[in-house]
Amino acid sequence: MGGRLYGQQALQEGFVPRLVGLHHKDGYQVPFAYPKGAPVIRIVGGRGSGRTALLGAVHDAYNGRVPLARVDLEAPGFGEPGIADGDDDVPNASRITHLLYLLAYKLGLEVRHFGRPMTFPRLSLGLLVVTAWRPLNSDGTDVRPPDLRRAEADLRTLITAEDPDVRRRRESLGRWFDVVADNLPLVLSAVPGLDTIAGIVLDTARAQLVKSEPDKGALAWWGGRLHASQGYQGDSLQRLFQFVRGFRRLDDRRRTAEEHLVAALLDDIDANYGTLRRLNKKPRPLLLLDNAHTDVGRVFLDLLDTGHGAPGKDPTRPVVLATLLGNGHRHPPLSEVGGDAVPQARPLVLGIPDIERAHIAEMLSAVDYPDHLPRVVARYSGGRAASARILADTAVRRVQEAGTIRSGELLDEAAPALLAKLLPDPVMRERLVLLSAAADPRTRRGLWTFAHPEDHSEDLVAARVREADEYRTRSFLDGDRALDLLLRHRLAATTTHERWRDTHLRLRSLCDPRSDTYLHHTLALGRVEEVVCVLHHRFTVAPPAEWLTSLNLICAAPHPRDGYEPPPGAPPCRARPAGATSRARTTKPWPAWCPCSGGCPTRSPSPLARTN
Repeated sequence: MGGRLYGQQALQEGFVPRLVGLHHKDGYQVPFAYPKGAPVIRIVGGRGSGRTALLGAVHDAYNGRVPLARVDLEAPGFGEPGIADGDDDVPNASRITHLLYLLAYKLGLEVRHFGRPMTFPRLSLGLLVVTAWRPLNSDGTDVRPPDLRRAEADLRTLITAEDPDVRRRRESLGRWFDVVADNLPLVLSAVPGLDTIAGIVLDTARAQLVKSEPDKGALAWWGGRLHASQGYQGDSLQRLFQFVRGFRRLDDRRRTAEEHLVAALLDDIDANYGTLRRLNKKPRPLLLLDNAHTDVGRVFLDLLDTGHGAPGKDPTRPVVLATLLGNGHRHPPLSEVGGDAVPQARPLVLGIPDIERAHIAEMLSAVDYPDHLPRVVARYSGGRAASARILADTAVRRVQEAGTIRSGELLDEAAPALLAKLLPDPVMRERLVLLSAAADPRTRRGLWTFAHPEDHSEDLVAARVREADEYRTRSFLDGDRALDLLLRHRLAATTTHERWRDTHLRLRSLCDPRSDTYLHHTLALGRVEEVVCVLHHRFTVAPPAEWLTSLNLICAAPHPRDGYEPPPGAPPCRARPAGATSRARTTKPWPAWCPCSGGCPTRSPSPLARTN
């Protein structure tokens, strides 16, 4: 995006400062839009709409000024270098615990002019007992070193005692923690690379376990959270270690345990804002969650919604901006939060609007561009800011080099980058390029069989086509006309003339000769006169709306590459029933030998021109 946002300034420059309490550039404070805590804000947009660019701009504006954590919930290791993807199927960890480790680490980094770094004692305790207590390998066997097994056995004896010796238990906790710290890579073997971050976070837990009494501090919080009505018995420390049993169940009890951990995160954030910080109206921390439409993202947002609504006396909550892949047109646009607006919806869902023609003209302003160029960019961008940026940059470069640019040349150069942006999976992208030749869903399987004769099974062919269609659906690109144009242009650019002809002849053979799709493929074959004859005849007998609908589908046929010669075919019919005129309705049948599948009422040139 080149650092420039289009149509999103109302949120970036106006609303976010009122959420955080700090101007996006200058150092002065801004009155809070939500003094009692802002809702979780979901920002919905399609691929290339500018979701990631928006979070990038907010991150750049506030990084080093407020406690901040930015994660990509779709990337390996949440976008953190050196961290692998976690697994939800291991007993002592989940994707949520990995995410909470990372958030606690990032929010706990030192920030200038903010004061003492934030700490997370409640969350650290919960993460420690979940991830470090009896870690097992994938087949369920115990692979811990002997010192760790002995330390845990000794601690278990003291924790389960009805009347434990507090001093001995504290000493046992200290030994167990020391051994866990020495073996952290093994303890967190499910997520390679997380042990360094986890070690920093868990340093906070040591003070809580070894130095605090069970009825004080973070331990007291867990004792109150895990009350007897939920089946937890004993003092706070005993309840905390019983908490592990619920987490290890790979069912609803794990989700409840994760809810407790997210509540610990939120209450730790609130505890970091004491009386002095509240009086000074210190800015609130920022959580920037990209690609929150993923499974882990949806779960985490639901847990945040639950935690945000927990009872309390005006707790300090973090500002949460989460972007989701989806149809932004179904939600109020970002402009809804401009000015002094304070939406009351919880959670608050906003859509990223389409890029405007004025923004496209601004992108092209570096050159003296042809008048038609903004319209071409708008048509092929589909309203997506990133797509418009790719097209505009390509157009500017070509105009600077050659003085002008043709639409076909623009797409030749820009289409690969545009499709890679919209359809990141290369396998699915190539499938959709191929299947774009089929104008009718019924012919898609026939096309795949023609292109991949090695797939003999009908079920396999159906699965291949279904996977591609589902991928497009998950990308929220169903019915996207700009994508259809790009796919068909790419197909023409990468297909030989012979292959083009054979493909559309094959597709046409699968269609009813009286159908619009038959004519669609006839036009793709370059047989323009045949299509003109049929449309001219239909114009005399079909209702206007029906005729225009057919015209749109037929004339959406893709162009072959330059140099293509149409295959030979029968000449268009010149016959006309006696007494019929070019505009007259008639019930008289056309000759059975008419190659136009309906006759041509006139031999005069049709006013129709191919517009695709």
